[in-house]
Amino acid sequence: MERYVIRGGSAGYQRLQLLARRQRPGTLEVLRLAGVRPGMRCLDLGCGNGDVTFELARLAGPDGSATGLDMDPVKLGLARDEAAARGLANVTFRTANIRDWHEPGAYDLVFSRFLLQHLAAPTVVLAQMWEAVAPGGVLIATDADLAGHFCDPPNEGFRFYVEKYQQALTLNGGDPDMARKLYRCFLTAGLPDPQVRMTQDMDTDPDGDIKLIALSTLGATMESITSAGLATVAEAEAAYADMAAFIADPHTLVGDPRIFSVWAHRPA
Repeated sequence: MERYVIRGGSAGYQRLQLLARRQRPGTLEVLRLAGVRPGMRCLDLGCGNGDVTFELARLAGPDGSATGLDMDPVKLGLARDEAAARGLANVTFRTANIRDWHEPGAYDLVFSRFLLQHLAAPTVVLAQMWEAVAPGGVLIATDADLAGHFCDPPNEGFRFYVEKYQQALTLNGGDPDMARKLYRCFLTAGLPDPQVRMTQDMDTDPDGDIKLIALSTLGATMESITSAGLATVAEAEAAYADMAAFIADPHTLVGDPRIFSVWAHRPA
């Protein structure tokens, strides 16, 4: 099984809701640029709380469908409840390990967001994703370039978070630099004419999503950081308290990681 550095379950679901709200405008723009249209059979790989799955279902319409795959059954259960509450009849959620997933030519759109950087063999998964794209379909991958995550003025808690999160990801077999490598990976895999988009935003608002996501991500990765021996529990708790005080100051600035999205179409 792949082991996710960020805490999952119901607490992870709540963090992903915050992240989904922050990322929604950029994700919708990428889906538009990639040509998502009614009637498509869509797959959201590593779907988490299902927010992108719901958007794909809406864009695909009643003649299309959206399937969300994830290895966290708690998040998927909550996502199914939300789909039912929204009355979405064209949405399906399935529990699956990415290593065991193979569905050649099954979808018109295969999408992943913030998934590949966590995997020990991202290029293998990218090939599986491309294999699942039917003729005329599109593959879209989005990831976060963690080295681009920043704050001003410098803050020790924030530095701890960015540094230790990347170290924990690396120890788990992931790649913190995967986002900036996505375009190259598409080319190396022979995907035709890949398109790339990079965005980044920042905020000073203590109640803004950018600051809150950064703090919640530190909280959600503290267990992985301490269990890997990268810091003591006391050091992690001190960093969290320092960062919490920092983001509460409206005169401090926090920037998102750089967000890279790359997509390619399979010839009809």
